Amino acid sequence: MSDRDILLERLERKLFEKEREVQELRKMLGGEIEKLKRQIIEEITEELRKVRDVEAKVVELSKAVDTLMNEVLYLKSEVRKDERSEREIIDIMKAEEEKKEPENPRKEDVIVAESKYDGPKYCEEDGDIIFCD
Repeated sequence: MSDRDILLERLERKLFEKEREVQELRKMLGGEIEKLKRQIIEEITEELRKVRDVEAKVVELSKAVDTLMNEVLYLKSEVRKDERSEREIIDIMKAEEEKKEPENPRKEDVIVAESKYDGPKYCEEDGDIIFCD
């Protein structure tokens, strides 16, 4: 063998070793890259779950607010109905009172005082009349 053949053989071995090292590095980096990808996917998945939870709570609160608003509007309309009916009753009562002009006082409006005067009392001794209240 010549020096040239020996040199070629050494270079071929070095090339083979370097190719093996490159393959090992690729495997190591590939594993690290896959590990990094999985980690990123897990983090994103967790964040998406949190976002979905928050969205569900927002929807629930929105429904609660809608329900409360409907209840408030219902109560407000009921109060207005009651106020209108009270006003109508008061207006009717005023109209009836205006129609009735009392010419003579009613018996319920007249207060009669009871008299304790029993009439004249005679005193038999003097024969005089005594008036007492």
